[in-house]
Amino acid sequence: MRGQQFFYEPMQREILTTELETRRLQQIEQEILTLKERHENLSAFVEDTERQLDAAQIFLPTTLMPDKFIDELYQAADFSQARLISVQAGDIHAADEIQSQVVTVKLQTNYISLLNFIREVLDGGRFVSLEKFSVEGGDILTCTLDFKIFSAPSQKIKSPAAKSK
Repeated sequence: MRGQQFFYEPMQREILTTELETRRLQQIEQEILTLKERHENLSAFVEDTERQLDAAQIFLPTTLMPDKFIDELYQAADFSQARLISVQAGDIHAADEIQSQVVTVKLQTNYISLLNFIREVLDGGRFVSLEKFSVEGGDILTCTLDFKIFSAPSQKIKSPAAKSK
């Protein structure tokens, strides 16, 4: 009986080693398949992102037009029944192909009108971000909002047709 035990132990170790190696190779195969799948999806993701960037460049105005944005702020205030106290355009900042400018708005309104005002500005016809805000008061709130507007100067925008040439 003791002789058979010596015979089976090395074989059991070899079987175990083979099973472990098989599992390891199956895991590597799965990782390769996952990477291949990601690569195919990554290509689609890159193409989709490029289309979105092209659409964003088309969406951005070629100049900041702060006067037009300030008019839009007054329209949003009228629509939401908020009272604008002051509007001030800050310095223009440029990074890569994008220009930006912060426009600071001070207004008095109630809570619901404030939410409507912000929604009206953010849902307007241009790309705008709400950078900073502060609120003071009770029933009538005094609010200071910093909106950032963006533009892409026309000489730097490449149309999709120009890219493909």
